Amino acid sequence: MEGLTSFVRREPIGVCAQVAPWNYPMMMAVWKFAPAIAAGNTVVLKPSDTTPASTVLLAEILGSLLPKGVFNVVCGDRDTGRLMVEHPTPAMASITGSVRAGMSVAESASKDLKRVHLELGGKAPVVVFEDTDIAKAVEDISVAGFFNAGQDCTAATRVLVHESIHDEFVTALARAAADTKTGMPDDEDVLYGPLNNPNQLRQVEGFIERLPAHARVVAGGKRVGDKGFFYAPTVVAGLGQDDEIIQKEVFGPVITVQSFTDEDQAVAYANGVPYALASSVWTKDHSRAMRMSKRLDFGCVDQHAHSAGRGDAARGLQAVRLRQGSVGVRLRGLHAGEARDDVPGRLIP
Repeated sequence: MEGLTSFVRREPIGVCAQVAPWNYPMMMAVWKFAPAIAAGNTVVLKPSDTTPASTVLLAEILGSLLPKGVFNVVCGDRDTGRLMVEHPTPAMASITGSVRAGMSVAESASKDLKRVHLELGGKAPVVVFEDTDIAKAVEDISVAGFFNAGQDCTAATRVLVHESIHDEFVTALARAAADTKTGMPDDEDVLYGPLNNPNQLRQVEGFIERLPAHARVVAGGKRVGDKGFFYAPTVVAGLGQDDEIIQKEVFGPVITVQSFTDEDQAVAYANGVPYALASSVWTKDHSRAMRMSKRLDFGCVDQHAHSAGRGDAARGLQAVRLRQGSVGVRLRGLHAGEARDDVPGRLIP
């Protein structure tokens, strides 16, 4: 307006209360405090009560580099995290954890209108169509499902396979699970180690013990050894959409497989859970991939380039869309200048 000057000034929020999980304790802590401090904020971070050591060590190191009071670590349990969020000083609360924990934080933060950042659980659907290279899909999906003992909110643990290749896919996935090894990290053949704690082991065991009669455990399904919290790579087939293991997050090395008949049913199964975080679609049909991108309720896209090269990769796009957010596309096997995470939809044929 004439005679007036308008400008925007970005200011730090202030004190950020942050709660990190146990599945990637060091990196989750870094991903929270580093951006906050870089933007001019101070941080009070609570690590998980089962994995506090790496965060405390980071605090000791940063204590000699940052001004006093910029980075603070408070150890404790759920009540400690709740008190942090409810305290009137923090202007923002951030948590990575379960949906239940996120709802609790959002409720507590609402009492004095704190900003919230929630990264919660997932039940990532992996939709495999009949034109997929089964061997390649099984190789990648098994690693994506079992890595870190499945203790990953984006783990590929819920696979939906077209009925025409379902049996062949299940057989191949069961074989891959049998060839996957868990154990101590000094064994080079080990893909993943133990579950985080005895409660998590009991949770995974409970899901398998409560399976309905129509379910089939085609691989694993049991604890490994009598020491530690190791659980065998597990594949479960013959499941219905309403089964508990489909509807709830297991957070363990368990991959479920369902059969679908057409795109409509695949979309209904994929979206028919109370989560929306990550997914992938396996097909060589570009048109189908684009249709699926508009229909799925999940938002982290994983694109696997076909071995034939960049042309096939572009034609074989696997894309999904989060209706509440944005879409990113990654092309594996291409140069960073040709397809980048931060340039959605940029494809070089």
